[in-house]
Amino acid sequence: MKVCGFSFIRNAGTYDYPIVEAIRSILPVCDEVVVAVGASEDGTEDLVRSIDPRVRVLRTTWDDTLREGGRVLAEETNKAAPG
Repeated sequence: MKVCGFSFIRNAGTYDYPIVEAIRSILPVCDEVVVAVGASEDGTEDLVRSIDPRVRVLRTTWDDTLREGGRVLAEETNKAAPG
């Protein structure tokens, strides 16, 4: 059995989100970590790619019309589900 972690992020640097620490904290129990990275203007994708070879980036585009009620976050989470 393989274990895959998942997270999503956009503009981690701009919002000072500890994405490196968050991903490193789950790497010991994961064979792979998939990170859905929304279009960012601050180098977030490069930062995520540099963490570990087991981290795979999934480029995404956030639908900002779904911000109310956190629906955009639910949509980003759904992108982790196999199609």
